[in-house]
Amino acid sequence: MRASVWRFVYCLEEGTDDAGLVDLLQEMANKQPFGKRIEVVSCDVVGTDSLGAGPVTIFGNRLPAGAEKLPVGKDGPAWRLSPNKTFTNEDVLLMPYYRNPWSEEATVAGFFLSDDLAELVSRLKIEYGDQADRMFWPNWAYELHRTNGDLIYGSFVDTSWNFDPKAELALKAPGAPVSEDGGIKIFAYDGEVAPGEVNKVRKNLELIRLLANLVLDADNDFYPEVRLYPSLERIGLRTGNMAAVQYNEEEKVMHLVPSFVNAEDLRLSFEAWRPFISWEGKKGSWQQAVALIQRQAGPALNGYAQRMMEARRLEGSGLIKMLTQEDPSPYLEEARARLQAAAVRPKSEGYLAEDLQALADGGDLTSLPSSGTLAPAAAPPVKKLPPTKALAGMTFAHEGYRIHNGYGGEKIKPSLDSLGKLNVNALAIVPYTFMRKPNVPTTLFIPSAAGQENDWATMCSAREAHKRGWFTMLKPQIWIGGGHWPGDVDFVTDEDWDTFFANYTYWIMHYAVMAEREQIGALCLGTELVKTTIKHPDRWKEIIAKVRKVYGGQLTYAANWGEEFDGFTFWEDLDAIGLNSYYPLSEKDEPTDEELLAGARKWMSMAAEVSRNTKRPLWLTEVGFRSVDKAWTNPHADGGDRNANGTAQARCFKALTTAANETPELKGMFIWKWPSYLGRENWRGGGKGFSPGGKPAAEVVGAFNDEWRKR
Repeated sequence: MRASVWRFVYCLEEGTDDAGLVDLLQEMANKQPFGKRIEVVSCDVVGTDSLGAGPVTIFGNRLPAGAEKLPVGKDGPAWRLSPNKTFTNEDVLLMPYYRNPWSEEATVAGFFLSDDLAELVSRLKIEYGDQADRMFWPNWAYELHRTNGDLIYGSFVDTSWNFDPKAELALKAPGAPVSEDGGIKIFAYDGEVAPGEVNKVRKNLELIRLLANLVLDADNDFYPEVRLYPSLERIGLRTGNMAAVQYNEEEKVMHLVPSFVNAEDLRLSFEAWRPFISWEGKKGSWQQAVALIQRQAGPALNGYAQRMMEARRLEGSGLIKMLTQEDPSPYLEEARARLQAAAVRPKSEGYLAEDLQALADGGDLTSLPSSGTLAPAAAPPVKKLPPTKALAGMTFAHEGYRIHNGYGGEKIKPSLDSLGKLNVNALAIVPYTFMRKPNVPTTLFIPSAAGQENDWATMCSAREAHKRGWFTMLKPQIWIGGGHWPGDVDFVTDEDWDTFFANYTYWIMHYAVMAEREQIGALCLGTELVKTTIKHPDRWKEIIAKVRKVYGGQLTYAANWGEEFDGFTFWEDLDAIGLNSYYPLSEKDEPTDEELLAGARKWMSMAAEVSRNTKRPLWLTEVGFRSVDKAWTNPHADGGDRNANGTAQARCFKALTTAANETPELKGMFIWKWPSYLGRENWRGGGKGFSPGGKPAAEVVGAFNDEWRKR
């Protein structure tokens, strides 16, 4: 879908006021999302030949000529959406990508339609105003936003352009409020909410407003409308944000998933305090204002001392000296604000109103007069004991980007239940960041969009694993653009190396805080960054020392098989040896089972020797085989033109598990990989993927796990 020019075409009925649509499209085009050059034109001056010349997106209340074959159109005054839907004049249809009906080439068209252009403009601002890129990375084939509050999502069938009625997801608008006690109007969206959860929300909002009024010497009687959701999936589908606590200042609405956030975390949430500080229109950071106000209310806030302890631990790891990144960590920046607020003169000195006004005028906490005392660094958390049983693990892959089928969606539950039948007792969870080029150091973004492996979704998968009694390992990784892999990350100048490690430290410290808060059993500090560990082991030792100040679980690193594992020099600084093992088992086209076992024993023996020499347990942080012909020759490679072959995969796993049983140094194994929703491989992988699910290898892995996890 790359083209020199992408066209935004607005199509308006004659005599229609555009309600600001053209200005909005031009504003979005000027942002050049994903680097696209976008031309905004009227369909009155664009012929059908021009519409088919490249990718195009249609906006408005009518369609251009030549759109008769589309699944959307008008039957008289009403819009229709095939196969059997109609939508009213005020409803809004978002259909970001469809086959371009004006072109014979492989190009696409998008359609954003409503008879009510004011509603269309409002919806476009909500969906894409701050993230224009999302228009070019859609989660759904279509979204139908009904004027009554109903919301319908649709998907394509497989890779065709046909819609799949079975995959449609409909969200109903709520009825009457479930509670109006105390002047707080609370609605339940997309299902019932337990009365206890409703009371928890109401009582804590009452407490927050009371404390805010006391600290500010105010008499604020405002409460936002509150909307409760049964899951992260549903709040994400409704708002485009999976945070369990979020406040929309423009609409004066608070969105909450009460089952996901306990009372203490709700009271400490900066978002939960936002409606009660009267900060709308102020220049300064509302987060810093909340940090200062919470500091004054601290003794009355259960959990405040623990959050300050976390902040002081981060200060001990050098947080204040870390630069705030382009994509800031909510954990680190909350801690930074708390530390800075703690140094400001206390309310008892009578300057709180003056200090808040300085923040409102655009100042920051560091510019306010100090009390002269800084919070001392805190002792690190208590070191947790290593797992007592062998880890029969699986890597859990975020394979779906439509909210409902990724880490935070409800489909992870049946997927994990199915995985449980393989007798696993451990799960690796892998949130990705991105570097466009391996030789250009950039900030490492922390995913935040609802369809990504954002923090809330990552926590959701971890909590589901904990509910099943499983050990968890958090394994953040870097995806490298341009067909590169982490082993290509390398720099020439000291300045670039300094920038890389500064960015990496900030990024991994974010996940260290998450791992400690969620009591995740192990944190994998890096994966396959070959040049970085071989050239700069001392920089990695610095990272390890900083992480240990805030995280008390097991630390490991996932070294790539071959050069990195052979040359790794600082296992003694970690708690477990991590090996991503994709060693070939045989180079033959048709090896015997005995030859495959010999190949597995060879590299397993080599890794076990490293374990004995360093007195550290051996974990296979990744290991796996595709279900393809000759799976043993190059386990990490794409399936390519090889045929699907479940038997070959099973033979490889039989050799691996036999060698594992013979290796007492091996204490953990995380097979690559298992999808966040069932059926994914049959849909997209052609049966050639790594997952053993539904294949002969499942029986081999399940039988091995059943015995091995008892070791």
